[in-house]
Amino acid sequence: MPDPETLGPWLRRFLVEYIVTERNLARNTRSSYRDTFSLLLPFASRKLRKPVDRLAVRDLSSSLVLKFLAYLEEDRGCSVRTRNQRLAAIHAFARFVGSRDPAHVEWCSHIRAIASKKSMAPPVGWLTRPEMEAMLAVPDRRTRRGRREYALLLFLYNTGARVSEVTHLKVRDLEFGRDKGGHDLATLHGEGGKTRQCPLWPETERVLANEILDRAPDAPVFVSRLGTQFTRFGVYRLIERSASQVPELADRTITPHVIRHTTACHLVLAGVDINTIRVWLGHVSISTTNIYAEIDLTLKTNAVALCEVGQPRHGRPWKEDKDLMAFLKSL
Repeated sequence: MPDPETLGPWLRRFLVEYIVTERNLARNTRSSYRDTFSLLLPFASRKLRKPVDRLAVRDLSSSLVLKFLAYLEEDRGCSVRTRNQRLAAIHAFARFVGSRDPAHVEWCSHIRAIASKKSMAPPVGWLTRPEMEAMLAVPDRRTRRGRREYALLLFLYNTGARVSEVTHLKVRDLEFGRDKGGHDLATLHGEGGKTRQCPLWPETERVLANEILDRAPDAPVFVSRLGTQFTRFGVYRLIERSASQVPELADRTITPHVIRHTTACHLVLAGVDINTIRVWLGHVSISTTNIYAEIDLTLKTNAVALCEVGQPRHGRPWKEDKDLMAFLKSL
């Protein structure tokens, strides 16, 4: 029977069994938790001068965790948001251990008492319609590679999909039924195993139909110039390269998430209600989507104009209609 004080068995149960089987957390969350302890354990080993395989649960004291968080910010140059993300993984591990072993409840409470650091939310970056169209015009559609890159950029803009949803999109996830009186849809597999369907523009359907011609249902929709499935890095690199060729975007950092924000902002400008946009983007809470209703200056200007002081008030035309007043008094 493993020693209940040793860190290794607890960590294995947490990473292999708890977050995968019991919680069924998203793939990216699992990777984030794994990366946190991949950094924390060597740090603790150096500080305590103790081999990693001999670390005990109580070796991860609150003071050591605070030193680790400072190391992330000062030595590794991580942002406050990354620091808080790492702390959230440590909190989850402490809660897991404390809920299963009463002997570690006190240790758990000390770890969970470490507070997250307040951080300012970064401004939402997005592209105007001409800027997005300029990016779509970058790939050379006379070549096979250019057509593939155009299809990927257009799909990102059409659906507002996350990178992981794009790279894992399979041929079977596309449904083309407009010609049969149905709808052209893409089924996206999002965070936490949730799925949603997004309608496709006729142009997107045409481009994708040519891309997946003669491919098996389990084949990826987006493939690189080597014929392999696009990776996260490949998508980031494509967008970075395309943006660098647009003069207006040369000095800006454009990522797949910026295109996701762009889709949401353009839906807002088109008058789509915020709850529909929430479903479109796959947000669980509408509070996450509300940021898009606050960022457009045109919408803000129109809202302020409605409340402007000094605007002449509309009169009461029914009072100025003498015939109507005479009619009312005669009743």
